[in-house]
Amino acid sequence: MNAFISRLLILTLCLTPVTLTVTSRPTWGETDSIETTIQQLTEEAKIQTEQKQSQQAISTWQQVLDMAQQHNKKHLQAFALVGLGLNYHDLQQPSTALDYYQQALPIAQQSGDRRVVGAALNNMGAAYQSLGQYQEALTYYERALPITQQVDKPKDIAKTLNNIGEIHSLTGKRTMALQYYQEALYIAQKASDPILEQDIRHNIDQVQN
Repeated sequence: MNAFISRLLILTLCLTPVTLTVTSRPTWGETDSIETTIQQLTEEAKIQTEQKQSQQAISTWQQVLDMAQQHNKKHLQAFALVGLGLNYHDLQQPSTALDYYQQALPIAQQSGDRRVVGAALNNMGAAYQSLGQYQEALTYYERALPITQQVDKPKDIAKTLNNIGEIHSLTGKRTMALQYYQEALYIAQKASDPILEQDIRHNIDQVQN
């Protein structure tokens, strides 16, 4: 079965200027320079991830992570860890991806960034699915669903529902899979995402044939 697994690629992180926690207090100019550098690296990493330039993206995300750790920016640490995981997954290394998602989850929970929490959980499910551990995958997808619903990002909700449907399909529960796919399709249509809609329709066709 060649079905579509949805991983959540978070591309909407905004870095608000804040005073960074460092050993020696930087001047205003230095703080602004640090923020600018982090912002530029983050944008570069996001573009590389979108364009499937996985090796380059991993290098850039690592720079983002290093700076985030140096300046104690928890929300950005979690974001960078999810970015690293996404690219290792794209390189067909789901076990390594899972390690990064597992690191990201508690940091995102601590920082209160629910969208990154939802992405980490959903992507952990995708990693377990790639490893053939379907019950573990379902557990994480189901944990991700209420969080994505709370955040109210329709595309993320549709992707998570699609993933739950995929697990049910893989484990022979076709009727249940179809229910989740149809709900995912409805939300994808409302979100005006034709590519996601097409992928979900493909999964529906597979489960019906």
